[in-house]
Amino acid sequence: MAEIFDHKASDYDDWYKRPLGALVDRVEKEPVYAYLEPRAGEHILDVGCGTGNFSLELARLGVKVTGIDISEPMLATARCKAAAAGLEIEFLHADAMNLPFADNTFDKIVSVTALEFAPDLQAVLAESYRVLKPGGRMVIGLIGGNSLWSRHYEARAAREPDCLFRYAKFYTLPELLAAMPGKDVKGKAVLFFGPDFDGTKVEEALAIEAAAAKEGRTDGGFIVAVSYKN
Repeated sequence: MAEIFDHKASDYDDWYKRPLGALVDRVEKEPVYAYLEPRAGEHILDVGCGTGNFSLELARLGVKVTGIDISEPMLATARCKAAAAGLEIEFLHADAMNLPFADNTFDKIVSVTALEFAPDLQAVLAESYRVLKPGGRMVIGLIGGNSLWSRHYEARAAREPDCLFRYAKFYTLPELLAAMPGKDVKGKAVLFFGPDFDGTKVEEALAIEAAAAKEGRTDGGFIVAVSYKN
């Protein structure tokens, strides 16, 4: 599985430099941070950290961050970025299905657009839950199934033999909520504008998001859920 991400490491961050990528990142982060509520001094595990998008932001907030990923080239990029920013973050090469940590290690866990590629969603969530401390919370964000974005990625996977989304499974919000271990599970969907949207039209995008939220829609391109450990 690692090799499907390895060759993406060098240009992965280019997405965030484009207007649409920056807009998507903004829309996705709002519910993640609202559920995670990171606090300085907490120890947070970033599962499938990639090149460190969330890890670096959390470290800047004073969080002690451990990031794990299955791709060593992705981790190398993350380490370089952290060093350049003067941030101390532990990045480890590890499989989310078999985390190298003792039970009840972390205050909080976050994983964003990574577990779509796990062979068993319920099992990988249970493994993250295992290393979460009692009283802690776990926040999981995925590409939403039955959405404009998942259909876009499925179409790409069908025509591009080397597309990494050939290895992804896209879950709906109800499916994610049902798979989450723990108590007080809740979630929401965002990202209702599509992959062809003009990323410079920020206010128009936010109006689309607000209208979808008002309608209670769950078919967004990004879904996020939170649960708590007893």
